[in-house]
Amino acid sequence: MKKTYIECLRIIAIILVIYNHTRELGFTLYQYTSDACSYYLSVFMIPVCKTAVPIFLMISGATLLGKKEDYRQLFSGRIARYVGIILFWGTLQYLRYVRTGKAGVSVRNWWNNIYSSPKLETYWYLYLYLGFLLLLPLLRKAVSGMTDKDYRYLFGLSCVSSILSMIGHFSGCFINYSVFLLPSVFLYPILGYWIDNALNSPHGKDARKYGLAAILPLCVIVPVSLIFARDTDWNGDFMEAIQCFTPIVSFGIFGFIKCTVAGHPHSARLKKAILAVGDTAFGIYLTEDMIRNQAIKFIIYICKRFPYCSFIYAINICSRGDICIHYEENSCRFVKHMLHRL
Repeated sequence: MKKTYIECLRIIAIILVIYNHTRELGFTLYQYTSDACSYYLSVFMIPVCKTAVPIFLMISGATLLGKKEDYRQLFSGRIARYVGIILFWGTLQYLRYVRTGKAGVSVRNWWNNIYSSPKLETYWYLYLYLGFLLLLPLLRKAVSGMTDKDYRYLFGLSCVSSILSMIGHFSGCFINYSVFLLPSVFLYPILGYWIDNALNSPHGKDARKYGLAAILPLCVIVPVSLIFARDTDWNGDFMEAIQCFTPIVSFGIFGFIKCTVAGHPHSARLKKAILAVGDTAFGIYLTEDMIRNQAIKFIIYICKRFPYCSFIYAINICSRGDICIHYEENSCRFVKHMLHRL
């Protein structure tokens, strides 16, 4: 049975993914705007947006690490379906590049475009998630023997790594990442499983705790990054520095949503709506790039012919998620079934 708070997290994460792909229209607006409010809001959203992938991995940990599957079921079912999705959507993107002259027609080019070096950078998460699925049996064995103290130790390591990373970026004394080797496909699923199975304390105490875990790091890293940004590359050192606290912020957001949503009753209609929108998250991720590009071309065409319609462009930025949802709701049943099974 699906959990409402998990679907809420899916919706939040996919919104952050869409915003992350807005480039100079939102995500990197701070490099182009002269408006102070837009500048600070854009900078603040950077570390928030970077929690999207960790949240998706934590959701996967919460929903999959407690299930029992043997190797045959895992590979013939879950992994086979997922490889099929990668091949289908990777081939579709490859054909787009062939049509526009960005790729040649050959088996080698096809393989390079869908696996070795995908041209569509937004699909990198597909391969990360495949790595998670391959590690799934081992992660299940790991959590089956972990105690609350073990989970706290793991989270503590991620906090120490985050703090040392921040100090390194702003002092020049970088940490040796071989010491704090915490791969995302290991760290986030286990933390998600831990939070999902933790009991909520009464009177909203845990909600406040998780909320502070999300807000306090942001209140530290954003001002500090802005102070040190004067002498750094906006797309290099600054972007890396402001993401230092991503594990802590992701942990806080996940726990806060769980405590605030899971502990309160919802009407059947609201729950049904949340579950319906949550079901479209993966489909939106797969189609968002194509829809965005086609929508922008169409809007530019309209605006050239009818200048007074330029406001449509702004409306498109706000409603892009709705367009993707509509597209996914009307997509082929086979693809929707595969996405739902994952």
